[in-house]
Amino acid sequence: MVITRVDSPEDMADVWALRRDVFVVEQNVPLEEEMDDLDHDPSTIHLLARDELGPLATGRILLDSPGHVHLGRICVARRVRGTGVGKRLLLALEATALDVYAVDGVLTVALSAQRDAQGFYESVGYSRADDREYLDAGIWHRDMVKRISRATL
Repeated sequence: MVITRVDSPEDMADVWALRRDVFVVEQNVPLEEEMDDLDHDPSTIHLLARDELGPLATGRILLDSPGHVHLGRICVARRVRGTGVGKRLLLALEATALDVYAVDGVLTVALSAQRDAQGFYESVGYSRADDREYLDAGIWHRDMVKRISRATL
């Protein structure tokens, strides 16, 4: 498995195909809610994990403010769920975000976790931002947060 920063239209097509499979087809998220202008924002960074069979996982980093980012659109292909690919992608997203957007070597990472994935995020150090749950695209979510630095990665 190789995780790379998306830097070509072909890579971005693979990102969208995987997100379509996971979010639109599997989870019934409307396509118009899944694809948005943030995909094209110059500050957005996309990562893509792949193997010889194709895309495995993807996620994006959104700059919220100096020293603060939001991870989103994190998904793993059905064929590799439960194999550690999601954790490897998440660590790569955090490391990339830290390299690009940290202030004084520290970064606050936020994400909107689907209810079914909250245990996974807690297992890698994320905590609930508050007790509020909300529906997003018909799926229950909760905001989670983690503060990272070189020492924590």
